Amino acid sequence: MDTFDFVIPLSLDALQESTSTRQYVVYNISTSKEIPKKIQEAQVAFRQDGPHFIIKAQNFDVLYSVLVSFGSVDGEFRQRSWELLLKAMSKVTAELALLLDEGDLSAKERHQWLNVLKMTTYIACNLTESFENEYNKPSTDTLVLGKQGRKKSARKSDDGTDWEEERNRMLVQLFSVLQHPLHRLWEPPIMEEDFVNLIANCCYKILESPTMNLARTKSTRDSIFQIIGTLVKKFNHGLACSLKLMQLLQHFEHMVVPCAQGVILLIESFGNTTVVSEMVREIAKVDARELMKDTSGLRNFSQFLVEVSEKCPQVMLPSLSLLVNFLHEEASGMRNCVLSILGSIVLRVLSSEQLDPKSRDLRDQCLDHLEDHIHDIHAFVRSKVLHIWNGLVSEKAVPLRRQQQVLKLTLGRLKDKSSHVRKSAVQLLTAFLKGNPFAAKLPLEELEGQHEEELKKLKEMDPKAALDLSAEEENKPQVEKTVTGRELWAAMLPEVVAIVLEVVDEGGTEDDDDDEDSLEEDASLNDAVLEIAEALNSSKIRRAVKLLECALEMFHGAEVFGYDPEIHSSKAYKKLSKDEELTDHQIRHLVVLERIFLSAKEMEESKNRPAEEEKMDEDKKPEEEGEEEKEETEEMRAEKEAQAEVTKQKLLVNYLKDSVCFAKLFNKGLPVLCQLLSSKHVSDVLEAVQFFVTAFEFGLLNAMTGVRRMLALVWSKEQAVKDAVIGAYQRLYINIEAPNERARAQHIVRNLSALITGATLGERTSMEEIIAQFVNSGDITKQCLTLLWERFTKTLPDTTDDESLAGLVLLAMCANSEAHIVSSNIGVLVNSGLGERGLHNFTLVKETCTALLKLSPAKPKTDDPNPPNRFNRDHEIFERLTKILLEGLNILEDRQYSPMAVEAVSLIYSLAEHPDLICGEILQEMSKIMLSHHTEAADSASDGSQPETEDIKVPVGILTRFFVFVGQVALRQLIHLDTYVFSELKRRNYLKEEMETEKKKKKKKRNIRKSLATSATEASMIRGGSQDGDMDEEMGLTGAVADDMEAEYIRSICETEIVKADNLLALVKPVILAVCTNPAKYADAELRTASTLALAKFMMISSDLCEDNLQLLFTILEKSEDHAIRANIVIALGDLSFRFPNQLEPWTPRIYARLRDGSPKVRQNTLTILTHLILNDMVKVKGQISDIALCITDDDPRISGLAKLFFSELARKGNALYNVLPDIISRLSDTELGIEEKRYRTIIGHILNLVQKDKQLETLVEKLCHRFQATVTTRQWRDISYCLSLFSYNEKSIRKLSENFSCYADKLFEPEVYEFFLGILASARKLVKPEMKVLIEELESRMQESHEKGVEDENVLNKAASAKTKAKNVKNSEKGAKGRIRGRRRKESSSEDEEKTEEEEEEDEGEEEEEAEETRSQLHPAHRQNKENQRMTRRSGNMEKPHKKKVTISTDSDEDDSKVSTPPKRKSGRMSHVKPLSENSSRLSRSSRRK
Repeated sequence: MDTFDFVIPLSLDALQESTSTRQYVVYNISTSKEIPKKIQEAQVAFRQDGPHFIIKAQNFDVLYSVLVSFGSVDGEFRQRSWELLLKAMSKVTAELALLLDEGDLSAKERHQWLNVLKMTTYIACNLTESFENEYNKPSTDTLVLGKQGRKKSARKSDDGTDWEEERNRMLVQLFSVLQHPLHRLWEPPIMEEDFVNLIANCCYKILESPTMNLARTKSTRDSIFQIIGTLVKKFNHGLACSLKLMQLLQHFEHMVVPCAQGVILLIESFGNTTVVSEMVREIAKVDARELMKDTSGLRNFSQFLVEVSEKCPQVMLPSLSLLVNFLHEEASGMRNCVLSILGSIVLRVLSSEQLDPKSRDLRDQCLDHLEDHIHDIHAFVRSKVLHIWNGLVSEKAVPLRRQQQVLKLTLGRLKDKSSHVRKSAVQLLTAFLKGNPFAAKLPLEELEGQHEEELKKLKEMDPKAALDLSAEEENKPQVEKTVTGRELWAAMLPEVVAIVLEVVDEGGTEDDDDDEDSLEEDASLNDAVLEIAEALNSSKIRRAVKLLECALEMFHGAEVFGYDPEIHSSKAYKKLSKDEELTDHQIRHLVVLERIFLSAKEMEESKNRPAEEEKMDEDKKPEEEGEEEKEETEEMRAEKEAQAEVTKQKLLVNYLKDSVCFAKLFNKGLPVLCQLLSSKHVSDVLEAVQFFVTAFEFGLLNAMTGVRRMLALVWSKEQAVKDAVIGAYQRLYINIEAPNERARAQHIVRNLSALITGATLGERTSMEEIIAQFVNSGDITKQCLTLLWERFTKTLPDTTDDESLAGLVLLAMCANSEAHIVSSNIGVLVNSGLGERGLHNFTLVKETCTALLKLSPAKPKTDDPNPPNRFNRDHEIFERLTKILLEGLNILEDRQYSPMAVEAVSLIYSLAEHPDLICGEILQEMSKIMLSHHTEAADSASDGSQPETEDIKVPVGILTRFFVFVGQVALRQLIHLDTYVFSELKRRNYLKEEMETEKKKKKKKRNIRKSLATSATEASMIRGGSQDGDMDEEMGLTGAVADDMEAEYIRSICETEIVKADNLLALVKPVILAVCTNPAKYADAELRTASTLALAKFMMISSDLCEDNLQLLFTILEKSEDHAIRANIVIALGDLSFRFPNQLEPWTPRIYARLRDGSPKVRQNTLTILTHLILNDMVKVKGQISDIALCITDDDPRISGLAKLFFSELARKGNALYNVLPDIISRLSDTELGIEEKRYRTIIGHILNLVQKDKQLETLVEKLCHRFQATVTTRQWRDISYCLSLFSYNEKSIRKLSENFSCYADKLFEPEVYEFFLGILASARKLVKPEMKVLIEELESRMQESHEKGVEDENVLNKAASAKTKAKNVKNSEKGAKGRIRGRRRKESSSEDEEKTEEEEEEDEGEEEEEAEETRSQLHPAHRQNKENQRMTRRSGNMEKPHKKKVTISTDSDEDDSKVSTPPKRKSGRMSHVKPLSENSSRLSRSSRRK
């Protein structure tokens, strides 16, 4: 048994066959029944013989049998075999350690131990693989439960052992045995490759387990790569390891992280970097097309390389040349991978400031690649590159000179079509702001001012330096390249060599020395070197050579003039010396001159670095400074100090210039970022919000524009956007560090006051919501409220009027959340807001009224036992308001009176007990004031002896304010009755029923009648809104609302009492009508605006008054030249449509017509009103909706955005958009409308993209196909085919297209129509299932056949038309001759000529019919059927109408009129269906013959 050789086989079966006499062969394979007994015998043999048991008594065969019959062997004996192998491996490791350390093994012992090692390791590795395969089989739970059956905990075997633990034990034994010098067992001492592969393949097999990417298997992964690292380091397994890892990455997705971690371990623990290089080399060999096909492998490769480069980027440096080639391949994943590697290398390897020139060039090349791919063709690559730049900018790894270029490229990506790219671009801009190298604040105006000021100082200090700086700015390249001293010396060297050859002889310089080119006798060594360097820098080479010759004589032994002939030779200067042999003395001159020049350049560069200047002054001191110290004169020191100051000033100017450019670039991108705030992508909005917060903190000039635009986002439907906006304003205005609570409150109030100042109405509405959030969250504390009250009342010193007003507005906003803020300070509001200050500041009065309105509930409760809280009519609030309204009527300078009056009337009707009485008194007093003005005017007129007139003359401003007040009173009176009085009646009825219920004390609960309406108008609309009567029953309103007498009572009052009875409003009505109906007499724009609004408010009260004056209102709407009047009327018509829909319904087209108004404001208001009415089902969607569609392409972006929003909301209302789509397409395709084709496609493209339901798309496909038959122009065919090309086609849609092929077959000859249909089939081929592709191909062939036949038919018809035209010309000439002959004989035989003419015409028609029939026979069946239908239509039309000849001969005048008008109708009717040109021409020639 000791004489055999164990050869590691390629497979298990190979051990049963022998290839040589000495090879070990397995002859006895035990069955599963025999194995248990033999396993026990093998265990006994192991206890007796130790590790040598495996080569005795066929124990190896037993273990081999376990491998062969692994599936059928009992689990207990498999486990015994496993334990036996573990013990054997441990024993082999221990004994081999002792034997190999001693090193005195005989050949026999070495051979015996080699067999033991190989056989034990072979069984151990194969048994490990068998257990691993068994472990990785899916369990029954996994098969039944799917994903839920997979457990995160380790799975145990049937006997309860944990395989993962057992596997680790074996890996430890394998690693231990490899730590010894096993190669000594082989002869020669080189380990067998099969043995290395045996252990390595076992490790790779374990890595294939899906559990290898779990955290619990980290110890297993580490052990495996420790083994592999040992094999690579000791036994040359590197190439095989690279190939195997590549295979694992290509086939197993879970291997990315384990492989990356393992390779990093190989690099860090074993210093092995060749594995990564080999893997990159192998990946580079793979064909790019194969990489594109294998997407999973490509993804795994790229992720692996990125993981490794992040941890060990220096390993990737040798492979960069191979990796960069992937940047030009189509695989975007590999481009992302390579760019990530470049970013990691720059960030972790090439980010140091002390880089050598080679490393600096490499860094620039990497950054160039990153710059280039900011404009990559693939969106994910662009996004990835921007993300990489973000990391570089955040870590300050981007050189300063490159930042502005990257910033420009990033600003261009803000308009990218991909939302991911835009998001990354905004993030990069934010990173630029946070990490900008210039200043913590970037106010552009301040920076520009500082730059100009410092530039002036520089010009004063050194005009030449300022000019040089300007020249540098003009000629400055994009990427600065510094010229090194060595490059300058190389450029000067030819001239230096020539002068040295000329001047320097063997023994010294020429005799004609000049005193100017010699050194002074008392000159020191330092002076000599400086003079030589200065001469070289100023290109005075001859002087430098002579000075050097003098210095060599004076300081012969100086180290700076040292020269070693063995090191320096003439080879470097041979080419420049024109083949003249240089002497040692001349070479010495060249060497010393080069040394002095380069040293001087290095010193000059070091002085230009301010950061190193001091360090050099301290550390770099010449050794000879003590002996040869130079005494500088005062003039030289002053000159040096001045030069240093100029240098510092120059640096400061450059710094400020870069800061200004940086800030300008950001300000240039702010408008685009403002647009991103309105994006439909949430990511765009969130990133833009974060950017503007950062920009505002850095003081960018226009950042406040974006901060104000963010206010509207608080109404966003996306909760993430709302939270981001609230967080942004909290960060900007609330989260402030201050030493105490009072100081913090002052900061908060000051910031919020600045935000509220200058805010529009929409921004203030949004701010109310944000302030309410702050109050609810406790961010606005009681200290802030106290400070606001102090500001409002001006008890805080140095408070301005604007600050006081802002404080009042903020208090009113806070009262939305907590009404007690106002209710507990009514006296303060009245005294400060409605007192003496209010008489001179109507804006303050208006805001005070707004704050007091917070006391009134939004909707009165009908089941509240307590009456609403209202003040008596003699309350101080109303007395002061009355005084302000009356006294302010004459103060025409303050133009805020009208808004104040509107708020004051609203406050009176909301809080007063009898508001109608208060307003009535005010109206009477106002009338007296106006009459007093008329009396004064009449007195002056009588003094002038002018006749008295009946007209009352009142100043225009006063009458305007009077109309505003009257109109608001009428409207508030309606609301008062409709809402508050109605609710009070309902509340009292409710209390009455409650009392009756309590009195009766019935056992059964009685249903309490509660009205669903909260106003009389709503109740009336519910009762009378349904015409059929069934709707009330369906909605359950017949019992509760139909018999609501209170609502009827309120409605009757509004109809008969308010504006029709003998009261103040009815008396004012004629005055309003007089102004509205006489625009020429009352030409003042403000007066006409106020009167029109007052009329509209009066019309809101009574349906009869509304119906009587609608024509007047629409006349003003259409005729008025003032766009403000038209815009106001449109808003009023929206309110009237809501209140009286039946009266306004006939006038709806007039409202739609305002969408074509010349004023953008009128169009915007009209679109807003129509959107509100249509989406709330107050107006039926009719054909005029196409007018709204036209607004999509309006020049005003606000109108265009509103139109797009309207259709988006309409698409959400079930089938509303689908139902009107045919009307929109039909109307927009109408030739009479004359819409440009580009505009049509823009509109239809936006609308059709909103239709997403498959069923609707299928029906639309069929409808549009049928519409082809009703169209007559090629433009209409192109429009319909374009609409069809916008859909996403499924199987049913394709079938609809195929079934209706005959509808559009005869239109396919038109090239653009044909291209659209081919595009439809091309896109459908990518989406549908493979079995549908047969139908698509068949349909495509039919389309192609029809297209070719149609083109051919058109050519035939064109040729026929041209031939007929020629024939017609010949016949016309013949008929002309015959006609002239017949003319001479007409008197004799007129009747005979008539018959001949008729016969000839019939003959011609017969010939034409034959020719047409012959042409039709050549047409495609679809074309033929279409032509036949048209021919039959013409014939039927001809049979119904009299003959032309008889019509023209008739003498009856009446008949003549009727009959003469008929032919044009016939002709126009025939021409209304325009056909292809050839057919039209043939038909026109035929009709001309008949004539």
